[in-house]
Amino acid sequence: MKRFKFFQVFTAFTLLGLTGCASDEPPLTGRRISVLAYGREITPDENLKKNFLLPKPKTVKAWTQAGGLSHHVMQNPALAKKIMQAWKTSIGQGGSKKSVLLAEPVGQNGIVYTVDSAGYVQAVSALSGKKIWGVLLPKKGAIRRISSIGSGLAVEDSRLFVSLGTGEVVALDAHKGSELWRVNLTSPVRSAPTVYGGRLFVITADNRLTALAQDDGRMLWQYYAFLEDISLLGRAAPAINKGIGIAAFASGDVVAFRPENGSILWTEALGAVRMNDAGSDINDIRARPVIDQDRVFVVSSGGLLSALDLRSGGIIWEREIGGINQPWVAGDVLYVVSSYAELVALEAVSGKVLWVNQLTQWKDPDNKKHRLTWTGPVMAGNRLILTNSDGKAISVSPKTGTIIGWDEIDESATLPPIVLNDTLYFVTENGNLIAYR
Repeated sequence: MKRFKFFQVFTAFTLLGLTGCASDEPPLTGRRISVLAYGREITPDENLKKNFLLPKPKTVKAWTQAGGLSHHVMQNPALAKKIMQAWKTSIGQGGSKKSVLLAEPVGQNGIVYTVDSAGYVQAVSALSGKKIWGVLLPKKGAIRRISSIGSGLAVEDSRLFVSLGTGEVVALDAHKGSELWRVNLTSPVRSAPTVYGGRLFVITADNRLTALAQDDGRMLWQYYAFLEDISLLGRAAPAINKGIGIAAFASGDVVAFRPENGSILWTEALGAVRMNDAGSDINDIRARPVIDQDRVFVVSSGGLLSALDLRSGGIIWEREIGGINQPWVAGDVLYVVSSYAELVALEAVSGKVLWVNQLTQWKDPDNKKHRLTWTGPVMAGNRLILTNSDGKAISVSPKTGTIIGWDEIDESATLPPIVLNDTLYFVTENGNLIAYR
């Protein structure tokens, strides 16, 4: 058994890759922000009160979808200060250049579910890691034709929903693994499913938001966003709360919709800030949007972090911070990792900066070679956890930004962990599910 040297574990998301698609659609019109209007340097606001309170850690009993719940706000899950590896088991095929791991685990009722990069779905005991059932979902020959097949999972009551790069969404019996229904959306499904109000919401590679009925998979409605010539592999799972859904697309569009009928409440064009960086030419919003109270937080790969009014789409505040990882909300503070490896804490209501920690950007800092990709943050047990592409994990004080611990990771993790009943579960690039408690 291995004991972590730092008092936390870790999460991950990486710049997974690029996909291309042609489009004859005209460029999206709307407000565009000039890079000349922004200063690149992020500095703390000296007038802000820094002694803020953290939410009390609470035991999480169900992590039902990507981001934990439909609004993607998990606050501060309970986790012991010192944790040890409890067990490790294979989920199937790991990640590679041709087959990227996209799907985070989910779990409830003592069972953790995973799907590997080839579309093999597995259920294991949360207590012991013992396999309960496993099933390969793609039909014969699909694995050879399409890479990165397993796109996401969601569980609701006794049903497990799986989105696949084959263009299919499949519902399984969560206890037995037997297939209940299957629908083909004709385009690779690249987001994890979001479940809400008896409906299932996914986004496909061609920028299409689709709502399906959870009981039989029948199509309820679809919304087509503008296509983008270049985008990141994977799509952000929609966020839904208070009867309003938020979907973010590769075009940089953010769309608010009614989950019951797909009617559009408002749209906003983000991700158009241009900086002297190759990644800033991509408008894609890869990070999941977050709904907290009546605010929506969205960060684009193109260099803009925005807080929007949930009901009107009005801009509350903006900061020139780009990234590909979901922002993390804990109480009155928003935490985000920028494309420049800055870990930033902001006052959620105003967007004012509380503190900034410039993380290591290069594996070889002297020669500035081999840029590192940071993933996270995730808060659990009163600390923030981040990992990087060099196989290192750090824990950070959420109040000061100070690094309070670090460790070498035995296996690289490219997906954020889930926390169930004071136990951390995460999937590694080698295709292992590991539990720490």
